[in-house]
Formats: sequence, structure tokens, C-alpha cells
Amino acid sequence: MAAGAGTAGTRGPRGHVSHNWLPVAGVGSLFLGGAAAALVFEGDTGRTAVYFVVATLVLILLTTPWLLRHPPALHAGAGAYLVLGVVVELGALLGGAVEAFRGLGAWVVLGIGVAVYGYLERGRVMITAGAGTALLGVGAIVTAAPWPTLVLALASAALLVFAAWRLRLLGMQAGLPAGAGR
Repeated sequence: MAAGAGTAGTRGPRGHVSHNWLPVAGVGSLFLGGAAAALVFEGDTGRTAVYFVVATLVLILLTTPWLLRHPPALHAGAGAYLVLGVVVELGALLGGAVEAFRGLGAWVVLGIGVAVYGYLERGRVMITAGAGTALLGVGAIVTAAPWPTLVLALASAALLVFAAWRLRLLGMQAGLPAGAGR
């Protein structure tokens, strides 16, 4: 008997890592809003932090039905995903509240969260995009000026949208229709 043959029926249908393309694109759109917030709020750390926390919660609410219908790979246990979600949301709140981070600590936390999620999903493109986003967030904190922050936020959005595009292509290469469960 092949290894794991007896457990294949008990696990239930497994999703695919490519199903994460929509949530990753959503995180990219958060950074488009973050770019606008950097200009509109001009260094008001409280408002920028609130934007990232509220936008993240809204994104979770909007993408949950998608992920329920089109399950991701789920290589880790449910507890790992739950802990990651709570830590990212609390980290975004606390990172945004630290005055020295100019409200941009949430940006770094979201980038790290995408990278860790990519690790749990075994999605290298998400790991790379998340780490790049976190580094761009650190750059925005260090520059402490609205226009460079705008450019770095747009670069983060582009990086995440590119990752979403790569995930979508991965699903198409695997023979999955756009968003089909497996």
C-alpha cells in the first residue's frame, strides 16, 4: 500500500495555493489606499494606523467567502492560521500606534504577515512579496517624508499585485479554472 493512501479519504478535498491570488491582490489594494493616506494625512500617524487596521479587517471580511468557496492549500493546522491572523491584526494596531514608526508599523507587520502566510501555504511568491513589502515599509519609516512614502506604497502594491498575478498563472498552469476548487 502506498504511503498516505489510507489517509487520503479522511483529509477531505484540499485546495490549491493559487487560490490565494484574490486575497493577495486585496492586500495590494490596501497599499494603494495607504499611498493615498500617506499624502492625505501628511504624517498623522493615528489616521494612517487606523486606515491599515480597518482596511485589513474589511479585507478579511470580503475575502473569507472567497477562501471558503476556493480553499487555499492549508498545509498548516487551522490554529496556525488563526494565530497568524490575530497576531497580524494586533501587530498592525500596535505597529501603527508607535509614534516613531509614523503609523507605518502596520505596513511592515502586513508584509511580514503575507510572508509567514506564504510560508504556511508553501507559496514562494507570497513569501517574496511579503518580505519585499516589509522591507519597503521599513524604507518608508526611515525616509519620513510623504512623497517617498507614496512611491514605496505604490511599489508595495505593485509587488503584491504581481504576486497575485503569478498565483493566478500558477492555478491556470495546474489546470484549475479561475477560482475552481480541487
